[in-house]
Amino acid sequence: MGIRDLFRFLEDAQARRKGIRIWIALVLAWSIGRSLVVAKVFEKYGLNPQIYFAIDFLSSIPYAYASAQSLLTFLDKQRGKSIAWALLTIVMFYLPDIYIVMASRQVPPSTYLGFALILIALSALAYEQWKEKRR
Repeated sequence: MGIRDLFRFLEDAQARRKGIRIWIALVLAWSIGRSLVVAKVFEKYGLNPQIYFAIDFLSSIPYAYASAQSLLTFLDKQRGKSIAWALLTIVMFYLPDIYIVMASRQVPPSTYLGFALILIALSALAYEQWKEKRR
């Protein structure tokens, strides 16, 4: 499926709804996996794994929906709405990470460095994907 086929696919309302549901399911699955890794790394530094999971999982739903809407409103040439959805996407994307920084105590610099590098890499990847889809 080429990029033109994808855009044709996204013109159909039913296909859009299905695509959003699939995207939300993928994001929620990622949230569960990420929560397990974060709990393993940061629990010993005071992070409450249940609170992190709740923040991550509950912010994943609006993140997934907002990121999909940002793309779809962009494709529909609704630039203002697309930017608003993109801003909500950014907030929801970083919310769990803000909790990690606020809740964790006495974290070794090397752990924070690894965390920061992963966050930078994932942010860059998300930005590149967003940029590619907006072309």
